[in-house]
Amino acid sequence: MDVGVLTELILAIIALLSVAGAWTTWRRNPLFSTRSALHSIAIVLLAIVGLVAAIIAAVNFIEGKSEVVAGITLGAVILFGAFGLIFVIQTFATPKEAQLHTALPPSAKLVNVYRRKVHKAAKITAMVAACFGLLGWILPGNFGFVAFAFGGFTLVMGAFMLSIWYVTSRNFDRSLTAMISNYWIHWQYPQEQWNQWIEIQAQRAQASPLPVFVFRRDWRKLILPFGIIAGGTLIFGPGSFVYRALYVLGICGLILVLGLLSSRDSRNIPGRIRSKMRAAAPETYFGQDGVFCDGDFTPWLSMNVYLLSASLDWRPPHSLLFIFEKVLPNPYTGNQLVEIRQSVLIPPNAEGDISRLGERLAVRCPKARISFGGAP
Repeated sequence: MDVGVLTELILAIIALLSVAGAWTTWRRNPLFSTRSALHSIAIVLLAIVGLVAAIIAAVNFIEGKSEVVAGITLGAVILFGAFGLIFVIQTFATPKEAQLHTALPPSAKLVNVYRRKVHKAAKITAMVAACFGLLGWILPGNFGFVAFAFGGFTLVMGAFMLSIWYVTSRNFDRSLTAMISNYWIHWQYPQEQWNQWIEIQAQRAQASPLPVFVFRRDWRKLILPFGIIAGGTLIFGPGSFVYRALYVLGICGLILVLGLLSSRDSRNIPGRIRSKMRAAAPETYFGQDGVFCDGDFTPWLSMNVYLLSASLDWRPPHSLLFIFEKVLPNPYTGNQLVEIRQSVLIPPNAEGDISRLGERLAVRCPKARISFGGAP
């Protein structure tokens, strides 16, 4: 079999597995219905057709133009096309129940919860790209070329992904601002009570299971994916053998470092909880779009996060326990489902608030299990 045909076949299989995984995951979403699914698919396909038509038009336009003009034109079309695709999906393909409320009163001041994370990621991306550029300047020959290639890739992909992330984050900031301006329930806690709650949350996290990835235990699991990456790159990849080998080492090394950092990060969860909650305001907001607590805003019902259950946690101090399910897209292993547990401390004399919250959640999330029962 021809190498090119084999490569296309592998990519087609990966694409089909990705689509099958996405469809299976979407069927679990409370928003799923055959009609809404067909409506969303039709809109997304039309948007993709429009983007492909724009790219083809751009390719015809740059024919015979200089490389600079061609690069700028294609980059602009792809960038604005991606933004347009996201806008179409969020506006027309997303079910009405999952659309965030972003209309703000004139006096509202836009919060900076989500965009702050984008700004931090942008600084890290710039530093990584600068480090690769410095290595490319210092290292000789192919080694310098590989460093420049990694730096350019980091810079281009970072600018592209960060731009999309910023647009999405701004939308979440607007939704959070709207919810704070027009909330269902607002609880505030004395600082002493909040500090005690922080320690209780950290102690509960300390008793959680070990991290998913532990190098001494799980290093053998990396052999197969690293072998696939190495085999595919060394056999089918372009460039010299040295370039391909360095590329494999770089990618596998990056994956290993990310796994080790994730494992280390998981062990330090109690410390992270303390730091995050101390930096957050001692308050909780419940609203139409979701719950804002511990500095995190979690939507009740969206395309990738949705409420599964809400109940009373009778462990002292009494709290509300919300269990969400989050979809993590993965084109290689299929979409992963992660459970999110959000505990909310109950202030004194909140029986009426809890009853009212249960009634509103039953309407907002009809497929979730709401079992507050009697207030503690």
